[in-house]
Amino acid sequence: MTLGLTFGLSFLRRLPGTGRVLRALGVGGVPAAGFFGAGWSMGTLLLLYWLETILVTLVVSVLILRHRRVTRKAGHWNSEYTVTTTRMGRTTTRTGNTTFLKGFLVVMVPFTAVHGLFAALFAFLVFPEELGPAARPSLGSLTDGMIAIALFLLAGLLVDLSGIGKRPFTWVDRQVQRAQGRMIVTHLTIIFGAAAMSLFQAPLAFLAVFVGLKSLLDLGGMLPDREAKPKAPRAKGSGGGPKKGAKSFADAYREAAEEERRRSEANEQALARPETPA
Repeated sequence: MTLGLTFGLSFLRRLPGTGRVLRALGVGGVPAAGFFGAGWSMGTLLLLYWLETILVTLVVSVLILRHRRVTRKAGHWNSEYTVTTTRMGRTTTRTGNTTFLKGFLVVMVPFTAVHGLFAALFAFLVFPEELGPAARPSLGSLTDGMIAIALFLLAGLLVDLSGIGKRPFTWVDRQVQRAQGRMIVTHLTIIFGAAAMSLFQAPLAFLAVFVGLKSLLDLGGMLPDREAKPKAPRAKGSGGGPKKGAKSFADAYREAAEEERRRSEANEQALARPETPA
């Protein structure tokens, strides 16, 4: 059985983006199947989307930790941060480096906690008041949905872990960008969904915005990765050209692209003895 599992993981790993596709199917397909096929309530669906963000955060954290351990890529310790404080009218800015994992969690945890408060407000108060008690979350349906999503995420995680030692740092960076993109979409859907519900006086408008934007993001997550090829676009101006001593748009773009290339190369360097991770 172990040999069969190893062979299966090895085969799936050869297929491009298998782990990403499994995650997209789980986080996008399970809630849709439950709502339209099993009759899950709106409250259940909304809480399931929020709990899914927690599971995705855990999965990406495991990928970061494992990738850091087996590859020792410098990018895991080169994550920059900026802190701006104002005291007595005086503003100071402090910059430094932290671990890649810390930078990821510092963004995900607070936003996810705030989203949980809004999700609970809509699921337990707004939806039942507008649509009746049937719109309340169901513990049984919520449990079934969580198990199904967790299985898809676990399958994707096992596929990614089986070959993670050969992955570049840019790969794990993309996993973080996708997870943070989901969090941002959740933030925007709460804002625009609430506005749509108020405008149309219908709770279903909130759900339509929420499911629509999340579905588009999930479908986008199934697309294959493509390396960006920095090339300065040709700017169409009035013909006057840049002022004397000023950089043209193309020059500034190329400098930014070159700086990004150098940063990417530095992140891909393997450290002989990594610093103590936090």
